[in-house]
Amino acid sequence: MIKTARDHYVFGGLTFDEISEIDGMPSARSLRRWADDGSWNELCPSLNAETAIARRIVLLADRDVKSEADYKELDFLTKQQCALNQSRLPSAGITKKYGNAPAAADPQHEQASERTSKSKKRQKKIKNDVSSITKEMLDTLKDNLLYPHQLHWFEHQDYRSRFILKPRQIGATFYFAFEAFYDAVVNGRNKIFISASRDQAEIFKANIIALCREQFGIELSGSPLTMRNKGKTTTLYFKSTNARTAQSASGDLYIDEVFWIPKFKELRSLAQAMATHKDFRITYFSTPSVTSHEAYDLWNGRWYRKTKACNDPEFAIDVSHKTLKHGLLCDDGIWRQKLNVYDVVKQGFDRIDISILENEYSTEEFNNLFMCKFIDDAHSAFSLKQLMACVGNSKKWTDFDPTWSRPYAMKPVVIGFDPARTRDIASVVVLSLPLGPDDKFRLLESLNLSGNDFETMASEIKELTLKYHVVHIGVDTTGMGLGVFELIQKFFPLAMPIHYNPHNKNKMVIKALNVIGKKRFEFDENSVMVASSFINIRKKVVGDQISYATNRTAATGHADIAWAIMHAMIYEPLSGDSSSTRTSIGLDAA
Repeated sequence: MIKTARDHYVFGGLTFDEISEIDGMPSARSLRRWADDGSWNELCPSLNAETAIARRIVLLADRDVKSEADYKELDFLTKQQCALNQSRLPSAGITKKYGNAPAAADPQHEQASERTSKSKKRQKKIKNDVSSITKEMLDTLKDNLLYPHQLHWFEHQDYRSRFILKPRQIGATFYFAFEAFYDAVVNGRNKIFISASRDQAEIFKANIIALCREQFGIELSGSPLTMRNKGKTTTLYFKSTNARTAQSASGDLYIDEVFWIPKFKELRSLAQAMATHKDFRITYFSTPSVTSHEAYDLWNGRWYRKTKACNDPEFAIDVSHKTLKHGLLCDDGIWRQKLNVYDVVKQGFDRIDISILENEYSTEEFNNLFMCKFIDDAHSAFSLKQLMACVGNSKKWTDFDPTWSRPYAMKPVVIGFDPARTRDIASVVVLSLPLGPDDKFRLLESLNLSGNDFETMASEIKELTLKYHVVHIGVDTTGMGLGVFELIQKFFPLAMPIHYNPHNKNKMVIKALNVIGKKRFEFDENSVMVASSFINIRKKVVGDQISYATNRTAATGHADIAWAIMHAMIYEPLSGDSSSTRTSIGLDAA
């Protein structure tokens, strides 16, 4: 019973009052006592605001029977979701509608307010009924919500296939949720969203639920989400990369962050069949990763050489920014656009100050994150293809349960800690230790300890030693990590100090390359920063030696999680036989 209650709280996102209403569950007071005794809050996954709100919106919306408290919480959360989107949508200088009090003379908002008021009486007869929403209402909303670059996408949505390469944080997730909802209401076509992770798929769904509730006073729910419009139904499917669960579906297809999806060719072959009918459309959009990714051949047109229609073995598309800046229907039938941050700001996107970005990022980082330039694998120490082959599903790890007091029972784990420097991220990881030739290093847990003092960081790591059977803690002691290391030694005397120099960096990278190349590493599909952190590590020459440096970004820091993982992996000898491991005094300066 306790485990079931924990699952509802940690993974289901239910409150104590909600759990207590489930048959067989104790009172909310007892549940709170269990949670305090079992430290349930520490087991809850660390989520950003958008993901956490999206999860809760989806959970509440999908309830068949809602209480008044549920409705009030939904009202609050949908407003918060809209406020989050407002940071990527027009400000009050462009529109006075979204996220602000509507003008008294605005008939659309008066209708929406009236519907919201009436909805409180809970007298809806038809679930997900959107028949009251007209094209004119949606057009008014479109004109008030969207920035020029988003309106440009809207005006070019009727092509059979689109492929958009974009910079970070320009409102693409919200826009395509809006576009899909608009067309589903107006034209009645089904929609299928496929995202690089489960969390991203839920954000699409939450955006649509929040938009419909906030703007039209209509509550949407269900998985899949089936809307009813004057006797006709339209279904929206939200999937992660396991698209097989939606194979029988058909409709317009949206594939998000394609350059970060593992086994893209296999996924595309499977997913594209869902849009076989000529009236369905396919949209790919993503930030760039590396040129060796399977989606790169689709981007540059080389995929077309293998089609029946192509007679040119050298066929390729000019994917330069100059050619694709405004969007172009290319000879392979795909409409492509390559946007950079200067383009969207020049068009009126006022949520980004380029001078701030230029002050915070190196040229290489800026080009990758905001100018849509790919990282060449030749300059990266790690292969994205090999890293993507290490993506797994933590729900299938039958010997691991984060809700247990001992999540990995008494099996051994290794810990790596990479401390923060200036604006880096202080990262701690827990990896399972392989005990046999078929075992893997699995990323069981990761923590971001940025902003904490030495004592707090050491205390958090000590808590991990109480939860897991820890046999190794590797700590970078080159800089400020030395202070944390001395505190760690007090409760874990065998902690390994790692002093950074070319020799030790080479040793750690060689070990990680061996483990990743042999697919002996596994991380959950939602841990997307792992892959991007590794590919930000590049080779460089120091004197007459090869060493490794990292591209620093606000998101990936100093590739901190990658180095933390390597600090843990180094416990195992290069031979890969953990049983032969001997106690080490550390990796010190050579």
